[in-house]
Amino acid sequence: MKRRCAVLALAALMLPLSGCKETFDFLPYGRELEDMALMRTMGVDAAEEGVTVTTSSGAQDQGGGQGAGKPTVLKQTGGSISAACLSMQAQGASYVFYGHVGQFLLGEDLARQGVDGALDYVLRDIEMRLETNLYLIRGGQAGAAIEAAAQVNSATDQLESLEADAGLLADSMFRTVEDVMEDLEENGDSFAPALTLDQESGQLEPAGYGLLRQGVLAGWAEDEAARGVNLLMGWVDADVLEVETPSVGRAALRVVGAETKVRPVFEGDTLTGLELQCQVDANLAEGGDGAHLEDPVLLGELETALAQRSHLRLEEAVDLCRTLDGDFFQLETRAGLSAPWRWDDIRADWDLSTLDVTVQVEAHIQRGYNVRDGGD
Repeated sequence: MKRRCAVLALAALMLPLSGCKETFDFLPYGRELEDMALMRTMGVDAAEEGVTVTTSSGAQDQGGGQGAGKPTVLKQTGGSISAACLSMQAQGASYVFYGHVGQFLLGEDLARQGVDGALDYVLRDIEMRLETNLYLIRGGQAGAAIEAAAQVNSATDQLESLEADAGLLADSMFRTVEDVMEDLEENGDSFAPALTLDQESGQLEPAGYGLLRQGVLAGWAEDEAARGVNLLMGWVDADVLEVETPSVGRAALRVVGAETKVRPVFEGDTLTGLELQCQVDANLAEGGDGAHLEDPVLLGELETALAQRSHLRLEEAVDLCRTLDGDFFQLETRAGLSAPWRWDDIRADWDLSTLDVTVQVEAHIQRGYNVRDGGD
């Protein structure tokens, strides 16, 4: 039996050498990198009939590090994303390859119709990847943003720079197609980073988050609410917060860490509320003359100010869930994970609009950036 299996396996391995090409038509054809146009950013917008797809390469648009130094931008309208992408193959001499797409942009009009179809394309397409970062274009079209960016450098270059510096951005962090699809599969709601286009400079700029309710764009989280989202998710690598203190006046705190836990509150077997317990850490980046953390009064003032602002930010993020009637940040799931033995009760009573949500913040100033405070 083992010998028979070995013979069959060997025969299968020899089939590609037999000249029977038809047998393997389900596999992609082999191509040289130099013969490909490597698309790295894709944008999808709603059209009168179907969608309009815009793709862009980086400065070097061909395999092997080759290219003219300017991004290749292609645009096509079709009944589906797949049809539009296939039509692009006729727009150039090189084979258009989508396996290197790292950013997937959706225009606001399309997002307000629903993102499920676009995300499903990424899931099913043989070249696209779920690890692709997803963005929503606020107040505009994805194609227009890609074309405008190409006049400066490329959308790819700009977004890769934003992603590399994500830890330095206060109000927006990147998320992948897979992250958003997992949320939508869980409860139908999610959120994705938003971008706006500066028309004068052609630069794409972070603009908080777009909130998806049942896969449809319902609103935006911006400014303090967006920073509250980051606190909820623990994404606060380098947020600079300016506060006022009685001792030294204005001081600048660099937020360097946060962890927020979501705990259910019960009365008997009935879910009545949620507790958001946040621990936030910061360093003293700037202060007035004589501002040293050795002073317990100053330390207390700074930690109180940090806790108050963090509390406000978290409340604004949660208020968006109430106002727009969506569990965008998976609060139900997080509450269930903190008390898994009460999963059934949580699901039976879950209605965020009726729950009493309390926010508790514990703030710590860890250090300052000078010798006396233990800094470097």
